Amino acid sequence: MVDWVVIAFDKTDRAPYREEHLAGIMPQVEAGKLVCGGAIYNEPKAPGEPKTVAGSHLQVVADTKEEAIEIVKGDVFAKKGVWDMDNLIIYQFGCAIRQAVNKFK
Repeated sequence: MVDWVVIAFDKTDRAPYREEHLAGIMPQVEAGKLVCGGAIYNEPKAPGEPKTVAGSHLQVVADTKEEAIEIVKGDVFAKKGVWDMDNLIIYQFGCAIRQAVNKFK
């Protein structure tokens, strides 16, 4: 198994699918396929303005790049066109250290 870092930029509003997206995360974690994930943010346009979501960072465990992409395609954000699947950034990742953070507990 290989770790893959995936950056998926948003093309559209994720809010309508957020709850379904979150519900689908834990099964991937429990299966050992998703070991890290979260939103990535744009810099605020001016001081004091809120940050906006640019997309998502995922760390996927899979044997091949194609398998990692299939895992990403299974997410509701991919299925509903939130993520720009034509422009995924995906690289093998040699994880040297991983510390547990779980905001779902």
